[in-house]
Amino acid sequence: MARISRKGKESAPTQIIQKPIFYAAAYIRLSGVDRKNKGDSLENQQAIIHSFIAEHADIELREIYIDNGRSGQTLNRAAFQRMIADMESGKINCCITKDLSRLGRNAIDSGFYIERHFPAMNVRYIAVTDNYDSINGQSGGIMVSLKNMVNEAYALDCGRKVRATAQMNIRKGNLVSGSPTYGYIKHPDTCHKLIIDDYAAKNVRLMFEMAASGQSHQVILAWLNDNKVKPPKRYFNSIGLASDKEVGALTEWWSLGAVRTVLSNRIYCGDMVQGKTKKINMVAVRQPQSEWVIVENTHEAIVSRELFNTVQESWVKAKPPAEPRYKNPKTENIFARKMFCGQCGKALVRHRTREHYYRHLCNAKFHYTKEACGGSSIPENSLKTFVFDMIRRYEPFLEQALAPVKTHVSANTAKNSSLESELTATWHEYDNNQRYLKGLYESLMSGDISDTEYKDMKEAYETKIATLSTQINHLRENIHARDLQEKALSQAYSSIQVIEQASDLTAEVIDKLIEKIVVYQNLRIGVAFRFLDEVIYNHNEMDEDEEEKSVTVDGEGGVSA
Repeated sequence: MARISRKGKESAPTQIIQKPIFYAAAYIRLSGVDRKNKGDSLENQQAIIHSFIAEHADIELREIYIDNGRSGQTLNRAAFQRMIADMESGKINCCITKDLSRLGRNAIDSGFYIERHFPAMNVRYIAVTDNYDSINGQSGGIMVSLKNMVNEAYALDCGRKVRATAQMNIRKGNLVSGSPTYGYIKHPDTCHKLIIDDYAAKNVRLMFEMAASGQSHQVILAWLNDNKVKPPKRYFNSIGLASDKEVGALTEWWSLGAVRTVLSNRIYCGDMVQGKTKKINMVAVRQPQSEWVIVENTHEAIVSRELFNTVQESWVKAKPPAEPRYKNPKTENIFARKMFCGQCGKALVRHRTREHYYRHLCNAKFHYTKEACGGSSIPENSLKTFVFDMIRRYEPFLEQALAPVKTHVSANTAKNSSLESELTATWHEYDNNQRYLKGLYESLMSGDISDTEYKDMKEAYETKIATLSTQINHLRENIHARDLQEKALSQAYSSIQVIEQASDLTAEVIDKLIEKIVVYQNLRIGVAFRFLDEVIYNHNEMDEDEEEKSVTVDGEGGVSA
C-alpha cells in the first residue's frame, strides 16, 4: 500500500462509539466495622462505580446489589446470592465493586469467585480502586491473592477485637444485645444499661402475679390477647424501637412460647443473663445453660426475687416428669411443609393421639387465641387416600400433556452444544474486530492508510462489532431460555416417572408432584400440583368413624384426643 503524505495536516483521533456489551451488576457491601471508614460508605461506593461506568461506553449498569451490615467473611448474603443467580441466568455478565474487599474478606471464597466461578460464567469482574479488571489477563496477578489474604486478616483481627470487647462487657454485666428485653428500654446515656419501661413492666408484673396465684400459661395467654396487649416486637415497633422490616409478618397475638419466655427470664429480677448463643461458622448455636454468663443485680428489678422463684417452683411442680405416652415409635411425616390452613394460612401441625393415629390440624387458636382461627383438621389416613386418588385421577391428563417430553429431552441435548460453540466463536470474532478497530488509528498515524480508508474501515468494523454484539446477546438469551426449558422438561419427565412407578404415597412422591395442600373447615381440600397452573378442589369423602374423635385443649394449650 502506497504511503500518503500527511505533511501540513493535523489529525485528531476519532472517538470510537461502542454499543454496550457488558451488562453490569454494581455490588456494594458495608459491614458494621466498615461503617467507621467514610471511604467505604454506601454512597461513596456507589459514586465510584457510577463514575467508572460513565467512562466506559461498553458497560451498561443493569442493577445495584446492596448488602448493608453484612460481614465479608460469609457468602450467606442475600444481595450477593441474588447477584450470582442473575449471573447464572444470563441477566448480567459483569460485576463491579469499589475494591476487592467489598466482594469478600475470605481469601479462599473470594479467590474462587474471581479465578474460577466468574470466568466459568463468562463474567467480567472489576475492582475499581484496586485497578483490577479480569478482561486484562495481566491485571492483578499475584497481588490479587495477596490483597485477598490481607483483607481476610484484617476482618479476622477486627472480629477478634469485637468479640473480646463483647466478652469483657458480658462479664461486667453490660448489655451487648442490639435490642432490649420486653419490659425494659436502653438507658438514654449508655446503650449498655437498662431502665424500666413502665407500660410493659406493668404487664410483666401482672403475668408473674397471675402465674404465682396458680393461673396456667394458657389463662395468662388468653388474658393478654383478650386485652389486646401487643406482643414484644409489635410493642417495640409501636414506640419506635423496631422497624417495620424487623416486625415483618409477625402475628398480632402473644403465643404460649412468648409467655413462657417472659416467666422464665431472670432479667426481670435484676440479673443480666447473656451468652445464650455462640456464633460458629457465622451461624448462631444455642449454648448449654452451664455456659451462660449471669451477673446479678445489674439493673432495677421488675419483680422481686421471691416472686420470680415462686413462679419457677410452681411451674416445675405443675409439670412432673410424665410417663412415656406412646408405645410405638413415631412414623415419618410425608406431608411435612405441605399442609396449610384454609382459614388463617398457617402451617398445619401433625398431632398423634394415644391410640396412635395422626391428624393434621391448625394449632393457631390453641397457640395464640380463639380469634386467630376457627381451625381446620383432617385425619392423616383419610388425607392419604384422598391425595393418592387425586394423583391417580389426574395421571391421564399429565401423561397426555407431557407425552412429547420423553423424546424432546433427549433431542434437546444435541442442540445445547451447538449453541455454546456458536457463542464461543462469536465472542472470538468480536474480540478480533475490537482489536482491529483499536489498531486503525495507529495505522493512520503511521501513514499506512489514508483518511478515506480509515473512515471506511472504521465504519465497517463498528458495524461488524455492533452486529456481533447483537448476536452475542441473542445467543445468551437463547441459552438461558434453553436452560429454563431443559429444567422444566426434566422436572416434568421426573413427574411422569414418579406417577408411573408410585404404588403408594411417599415423601418423595408428594415433594415431586405437590406444591401445597390447603384444608378448610368443611373438609374441602385444595391441592396445588407442580405440573398444573390451577388448584384442584374437592371434598374428602370420609366416614365419621373412630378417626373423627374429638380434639380438646389440655391445661397448657396443647391438643389431645
